[in-house]
This record gives sequence, structure tokens and C-alpha cells, in this order.
Amino acid sequence: MKSETKKDRGIIVGITGGIACGKTKVSELLAEKGAIPINVDEIGHQLLRFDSPVIDELIETFGTEILDQSGDVSRKKLGAIVFNDKSARERLNAILHPLIIHRSHSRAQQLVHEDPSCVVLLDAPLLIEAGAYDSVDLIVVVTASNETQLQRILERSQEQNRPLTEADAQSRIDSQMPLSEKVKYADVVIENEGSLEELQKQVESLWDKLHKDL
Repeated sequence: MKSETKKDRGIIVGITGGIACGKTKVSELLAEKGAIPINVDEIGHQLLRFDSPVIDELIETFGTEILDQSGDVSRKKLGAIVFNDKSARERLNAILHPLIIHRSHSRAQQLVHEDPSCVVLLDAPLLIEAGAYDSVDLIVVVTASNETQLQRILERSQEQNRPLTEADAQSRIDSQMPLSEKVKYADVVIENEGSLEELQKQVESLWDKLHKDL
């Protein structure tokens, strides 16, 4: 938590972690308690639409083959390019991240100034990688073991009828900053290895901490 007091406004909490660690579930549990979530992934998805301000730059960088029939960028086609190519992933992040950070931060600032008692959540998988950690008041890193991440990714891909191989799933884990590095930035670490009840207890403790800081 930053040392400056926030009594004149609410608190902005950055929720981050690795793929399939449960960031969204933690955000959902906090939202049930009254926190206001801003899903940064959804902002990123909006920037892949045909009417996005960066659509021309995306096409110029990755080619028209990334488009689907509607003219939107296909996340599946784009993902096939960037997941296994660090340079391509960095080019994509350089295009999307500045706008994602600007839009999410602007919305969060608006909310916390409108209601000094509110808690705003930025559900941001790349909060640290994008250098946006200074834009939040408290960083929560949600973790899980590599084995758990792998199992969850494979199960999710089956449920979505887009089955991945174990190698594909591992490449998605490996494409991100190691969790051991992310936790160095954390004010709070939530370990999501056990039951839902265990996760809820950790979220309850976090919620109590947030309200002491308000």
C-alpha cells in the first residue's frame, strides 16, 4: 500500500497473477462484497474490434490474416502468433498497453473520486509487465503452482471446445512473467491452491485490510 493517505478518495486495487491462477474469481468474490471491478482484459478485447483506434496498426504489424470474417481481430489467430514469439508479443503489448492503461486508469480515478468509500479493482493480468503498478494503491498477486495452472488451462480449453495440448498450455504459462517475480511487487499474495472456502477466507482477510486502509 502506498504510504500516502487516501481519505479523500477510494482505493484502487490491482489484481494480477499468472494465467489460470484465479484472478477473476478473486475479483468476483470482492465484487460480491461491494468492490467495483474493471476488467482490463475486456478493454483489451474492445481494442481488437474492427472500429478500434489501433486496428490499422495491428493489421500493419501482423497482417490481414489475423482478421475474422467480421473484420475484428481473431484472438485465436493472433494468439497463435504471439504466444510462441516473444518479439511479436512485445510488439502487440506496445500497441495495446498504452490505451488499456489509459482507459482503465481514467475509469478507476473517476470512480474513486466520485465515492471516497469505494474499492475499485483493476483485474489486470499484465499490470506489472506493463509498468502500470504505480497507478494502483495496492497490488494483489494471485498464485498457483505450475501443475495447477496447467490442469486448469487444459480443463478450460476442453470446456470451451478449443482443446489445447499440454505443450500449448505450458507455452501460455511460460509466455508470462514468472510468478516468483510478480510476488516481489505484491502487497498481498493470495495462494489459490485449495478449496473455494480457503480462497474465500483469504479474500475476507483482504477485504478487512482494505477497509482499515479507507
